[in-house]
Amino acid sequence: MKRIFIVTLMIVSMMMVACVERRNRVIVEKFIEISDKDDCEVKPGGDTYITTGSIDLALTSRYQLAFQMTNYIASSKSGSAGSSSAPIEGGEANNFYVKWVEMKYEWDPRPQQPSGEQIKLTQDLWNKTKRTEIHGVVIAPEGGRAAAVVDIFTDAQARDLLANVKDHPKFDWIASPILVKIKVFGELSNGEDVWTNTLTFNVVPNYGGSLQQGSVYLIPAEGFGDFDSDDKQKVYEAQKAEYDTIMAQCAFLDSVVNGCLAGQDNSLSNCYAGDSDWQREIVESEGMTYIPGYAAAGVIEAIYNNHKKDSSESGYYACCPGSAPEEPEKPEEENEDASNGTTGGE
Repeated sequence: MKRIFIVTLMIVSMMMVACVERRNRVIVEKFIEISDKDDCEVKPGGDTYITTGSIDLALTSRYQLAFQMTNYIASSKSGSAGSSSAPIEGGEANNFYVKWVEMKYEWDPRPQQPSGEQIKLTQDLWNKTKRTEIHGVVIAPEGGRAAAVVDIFTDAQARDLLANVKDHPKFDWIASPILVKIKVFGELSNGEDVWTNTLTFNVVPNYGGSLQQGSVYLIPAEGFGDFDSDDKQKVYEAQKAEYDTIMAQCAFLDSVVNGCLAGQDNSLSNCYAGDSDWQREIVESEGMTYIPGYAAAGVIEAIYNNHKKDSSESGYYACCPGSAPEEPEKPEEENEDASNGTTGGE
């Protein structure tokens, strides 16, 4: 009986220590979505958490990782002193001020089986600890919560990752994602330095995997007809053929749907999803012409025509218009004949 009591006491003591440690730490608790359900604002709370994200390197070099922190340190405020009419309270010394996020990266360098695909990241870009400053995030003690966002890749890292994604198309990134380990450093109001725990996030890169269905329509190799003919009927027929194709193949959705950021996580993007320097680089690397203001359009046409189109398929995939076009009108002569009720035999 005495032995059972001692064991029980040890277990209770361990639980008490664990609770004390948790109550006296600042914790990175979970990674959270940047969701259109929250109007794309980063907010703490809620039951949703994520462990894996995806980045479409055809559209962006940035992955903005949002995370929630909780300050479990007890409040430093003492009970009211002095008289009831003139209480004296000490200031809060245990507010946590975020200063920077520290990131480390891991990946699997071994050849995958049975494909033999093997990524070869540039060691100097990934082996060093990266620090990113964050300002303006303050967390109150005794369970206060806050959310923050950090860009986990530099442009140099994204370019290195892009090269591996394109050079090793059969590599299974879901089985072997990039691991990003984050840890937050800050200080309390009293000047004491505090490190959080480390939390690991999985990132799955792709190239052109987040394009909306209905972003482009196919222009046949022979075209739709003669738009410049002197024959109004022929011009109408060409316009009508293109109009019918657009209406059948285009979705006319917002520039980004199912998410907030082009190329990140579950978001789907079309030709109007940005005009960044990164997208312009992709357009030019694909041998396409950059049109100022429409870099995303160049990216998506490049992806469809250079990568998604079947080798036996002819024609050209062009970006859908941003909204449904007006149906072309028949030539006036035909409209007049129809309104007069005339026929060719009279």
